Amino acid sequence: MPDSDPPQHEQDRPPRKRRLGIPGLRGAILGVGDPAPAATPKRSTINEKQLTGKLAGLSLPRQVFVLALWPLLEQVLNFLVGTVDFAIAGRLPGDNTAVDAIDAIAVASYFVWLMTILQAAAGVGAAAIVSRAIGASHRRLANAGTGQAVLLGIGSGLFAGTAIFIAAPWIAAGFGLEGSAQQMASDYIRITAVGIPMCGVLFTGGAVLRAAGDTRSPFLAMLLVNVINIALSVGLGGLRYGDGQTLGLGLGVTGIAWGTAIAWTVGGLAVLIILLSGRSELRLRPHRLKPHRHTMRRIINVALPNLYYQLAFWVINFVLLLYISRLMIEGAYGAHSIAMRIHSISFLPGYAISIAASTLTGQYLGLGDPSRAKRATYLALGGTLCLMVVCSALFFFFPSNLVALLSPDTAVHLELAPPLLQLSAFVTPLLAMNLILNGAMQGAGDTRNTAIINLTGLTIFRLGGAYVYAFPLGMGLWGIWLGIMTDIGIRGIVFWFYYHTNRWAKTTV
Repeated sequence: MPDSDPPQHEQDRPPRKRRLGIPGLRGAILGVGDPAPAATPKRSTINEKQLTGKLAGLSLPRQVFVLALWPLLEQVLNFLVGTVDFAIAGRLPGDNTAVDAIDAIAVASYFVWLMTILQAAAGVGAAAIVSRAIGASHRRLANAGTGQAVLLGIGSGLFAGTAIFIAAPWIAAGFGLEGSAQQMASDYIRITAVGIPMCGVLFTGGAVLRAAGDTRSPFLAMLLVNVINIALSVGLGGLRYGDGQTLGLGLGVTGIAWGTAIAWTVGGLAVLIILLSGRSELRLRPHRLKPHRHTMRRIINVALPNLYYQLAFWVINFVLLLYISRLMIEGAYGAHSIAMRIHSISFLPGYAISIAASTLTGQYLGLGDPSRAKRATYLALGGTLCLMVVCSALFFFFPSNLVALLSPDTAVHLELAPPLLQLSAFVTPLLAMNLILNGAMQGAGDTRNTAIINLTGLTIFRLGGAYVYAFPLGMGLWGIWLGIMTDIGIRGIVFWFYYHTNRWAKTTV
């Protein structure tokens, strides 16, 4: 990679084709210089082209494995960030503190998720640009996309974090939380909002690194986040153990939130250092952080459909929380969130391997080889299905054991959550098709059609179905989950049929 980039206006210009000098072909034709070497059979078939960088020379199965391994470990660590908060909250000192703390974090976590939606969409848009640029050996565009992605991550984090920080007290009150639970939720939202801007660097920077084939660096950054989060959340929040003994300062939910915010900030700084150092296929240079209309417009064009989907997804799940509040069941918020967090274990291999499908789809389309992009997706799907079946078995046969890991002493959670996990076991394999094919099409830049499929399923089956099952049919919390699982299964089937139309391969970004 060169030590410096060309001027900003040249960043999207494709690499110039090199002309043969006189000693080569033109010399032979003109009769000067050395004669051209004897002609050799030219292999021009598309399958002879190879990816460059970290994936060069690897077989297709090995490319999938290399790209999926570190993201799988990273997803485990990402899962642990929020899960540790729940686990510590369930072990805070005090007779009623655990139930209030878990309900507070359950509500607050939805708004922490809202703060990261803009950043996630920016990461999807930038990854589509960067993966194609890397596949086409267009490093200028890849570096330009990296700078604009980081800029979008920080800017969107400042906007979303400020808005949610101001609205935190009204958010906590709007869910019917009372007393200490309401105050805990408000404090958790406001403190984590402080870490959201650098969380944007962690998300968008990690997305472009993975798109370039460097999946190890984002993993190491997330490992750092987890070590800091666990140490600070326990040290500041406090942890009950033994016969009523407490470890740490005992600040409760406030300490847990500060542990998360500081961990995100340090993780974002780590990703920024990696990008600035140029140790990956990408190098972030200061002038790339200046707004550049053309590159940013390309990222936003790909990101917007995903943003609409993510926002709608959040709104629909927010409405589901309102459904749960209408059930008037003690501990229902916590049981729902605990079951959903455990169910998200099955997302870990799916999301990780979908990153491989997304990256390879983008790079092979940049190389001009849609057939290998499709083969890579099928390999990713097969591996994910195998892992999802294992998750299904755990959810069906050991639901109470899994719930007890997060809420060991709360009887209401141990009663409500296990049946929800057993229901999810039947749909988990279809979730594999949902995640992998959705990821592959996003890697191709086909975010518009993926958004249409996702929004249709979410609106009709998740939102509408959950209401019908829960209230007119009287199935309660289990009925809400039946609507959620119906949505996941149907979208997986629709993605399968749409993927086989091959329209995603014709998308331009």
